Amino acid sequence: MMNFNIYAFNFLWQDLPWVIKLIIIFISIFLISAVCFFIAILWIRIYKIYRNKKKREQQLLLIDFLNSFIFDEDFDKELEIQNFKKDHLKSSLEIKVTIKEILHFHENLKGESATELEYLFKRLGLIDFTLRDLNKGSWFTTARAINALSELSIEVPIHKIDPYLNESRNEVRQQSQLYFLKLSVSNPLQFLDKTVRPLTTWQQIYIENALKNFYKGEAPDFSQWLYHDLLSVVEFSIRMVARYNQFEHIDKILPFLEHENDIIKCEAIKSLTLLEYQELSPLISPNFNSRPRILKLEILDAIKAQGIYEDLQKIGEQILPTDWEFRIKYLNIEQGFAPDKKDQIYSQFIMEKKLGI
Repeated sequence: MMNFNIYAFNFLWQDLPWVIKLIIIFISIFLISAVCFFIAILWIRIYKIYRNKKKREQQLLLIDFLNSFIFDEDFDKELEIQNFKKDHLKSSLEIKVTIKEILHFHENLKGESATELEYLFKRLGLIDFTLRDLNKGSWFTTARAINALSELSIEVPIHKIDPYLNESRNEVRQQSQLYFLKLSVSNPLQFLDKTVRPLTTWQQIYIENALKNFYKGEAPDFSQWLYHDLLSVVEFSIRMVARYNQFEHIDKILPFLEHENDIIKCEAIKSLTLLEYQELSPLISPNFNSRPRILKLEILDAIKAQGIYEDLQKIGEQILPTDWEFRIKYLNIEQGFAPDKKDQIYSQFIMEKKLGI
């Protein structure tokens, strides 16, 4: 019977036009693909439900364990660490959830409690797992591993972090920079000597905030990076000289007023203004009209911050009559220098605008 059915099917198939055969083949492929796709979606869904369930169970277990470890004086720490390590750190998921929860607790605790968590992290053997993550190739895994090490102040050989200072992903570079900032006792920006990729604006902000919030040592001498190969590092160094009131380096910043890069010139003007360098106005006023827009704005802001009325008037003489953007900005600053002549200055400006002077 089976042989007959196969024979009949073969006979019928051979009798079909080739177009019908082609349609049947395409429909069969489509149905098989649809079934496989449905099975894959169903399997992924079931796997995610299972994974989220295990993740939630591990989180609840950890919350109880960590609270007891930190706050329960009768908690047998060494015994419970061994039991937890044996029973609840069997899978990669359990380890990742444990690391994440310890980091979460650590971010919200200070002093002795934070130190206890750092000790727990080491005793659970999580450092080895974190170090393996460094070499897995995924940028996200690497960034996460470096973040865990820096957050828990865990020192590892420098050669394990150094390569990531110039990683292609900004996130990885940022985490490696933060690692050195958090763990440094002195010279926290030494990693800039090894940096060959430009610092992004966000990295500069991140480094500055880390210096203020995490680094506890003496402020570094920012002038040592004023002649770095990267302009972004030079820009950052000029800014930090002013932010940290390193007045002794004013003479080193002055040459940058003539730098070929306009952004560096602007940063030099900003820094010298913040450092209240009294001889700045005569250096930046000449040739005002021939300077690019970004520099003109910075020069006017500098005159407004620490110049005198005569300095502003020298700038005003150089502004073209039709350059309304800078004439308006000049007018606003002038009214601040001569408040008693505010109405007179404004009336003169309106008249000039009407006449097109």
